Amino acid sequence: MSGDHLGDAFFGKVGNQGSSNQAPAFLDILDASFTISDTLTFTVDVAGTLDALPNPSGSGGIFFWHFPLNTDNSTDPPGFPVPPGQSAPADFFADALWDGTSFSGIFVDRRPELTGGSALEYSIPVSVSGTRIILTVPAPLAAQVLAAVVLPGATWNCFTAWNNNFLLGDEHSSDAIHDADTINRQPWPQ
Repeated sequence: MSGDHLGDAFFGKVGNQGSSNQAPAFLDILDASFTISDTLTFTVDVAGTLDALPNPSGSGGIFFWHFPLNTDNSTDPPGFPVPPGQSAPADFFADALWDGTSFSGIFVDRRPELTGGSALEYSIPVSVSGTRIILTVPAPLAAQVLAAVVLPGATWNCFTAWNNNFLLGDEHSSDAIHDADTINRQPWPQ
């Protein structure tokens, strides 16, 4: 587990939107972990209950708990979920999403974007109880991630955010992301 401070979650300012206002406790990370077996398991514990969350404001708004996986330090795939012309080091990521009605889990393989393709998106199980979220990447997808790991240099991290204009697959959706809290890059679990 990688710990974080209580009460340090604030919405950042993105473009002309947002402000440096304190984020809700359910986006305030206390601990996050990533474990490997036949599956990949991501766990995040937050400061506030995940029961009866509010509707995220905005058109198609969501709250999300995000686990980027940088499996190969020599690559930075361009495109989704960042705007066109930008790249990010995460080769894969797992997200728990709250849309105002229910939680869902997604796993994204961004590697096809390195050769002009589109990211591959998969629905994955998400479990929510009290102040804990657990995402599980099934064995077949986990095997793809593990085969892509280049050590040393592979890392993972966790952050929480609110997106006030979320459309999965919309490369412009990151323009409306307001980060709340983060666990900085951690070494790849052994």
